[in-house]
Amino acid sequence: MKGKRLYSTMIAIACLASVFSVNAYQIDCPKEMSFKIKFEEIPEGWEISEDKTYTSSFSTLGLFHDKPALKASLVPAKGTIDGQQQKLIWEVNHVKDTAPYYVVCQYGSGVAITKKIDLSMKSCWAVYSEDKDGKQGALHCSVNEAKNLH
Repeated sequence: MKGKRLYSTMIAIACLASVFSVNAYQIDCPKEMSFKIKFEEIPEGWEISEDKTYTSSFSTLGLFHDKPALKASLVPAKGTIDGQQQKLIWEVNHVKDTAPYYVVCQYGSGVAITKKIDLSMKSCWAVYSEDKDGKQGALHCSVNEAKNLH
């Protein structure tokens, strides 16, 4: 009987942990993106000389309120999140705003990829790093609100 009770308690704890585990998370922009150019219309008498794959390195990341195609880019602020000073902070409070937020990873060739930010997050900040393989960008998000924004 004790074993059964212990097992049930452990299952309950595991379930509760999975429900409340999204306190913070991170979205990493890939260091490189490979892509192909698609021609919509080729003038009569012309043909494509080469079907080539291009690779472009990560450049920067940004945040958008609603779909990035609507061009509602958000301006970052400086402040504190989870007790740490950050230089590039965005508020993404879904309680105040009804449209979702997106992170956009931009690459040197003008190529960009987007990802929706989890609805439970309230603030996000960018972290950049660089090594011999190139520049890396990551968006860290928290369920806590940013403080001392300026």
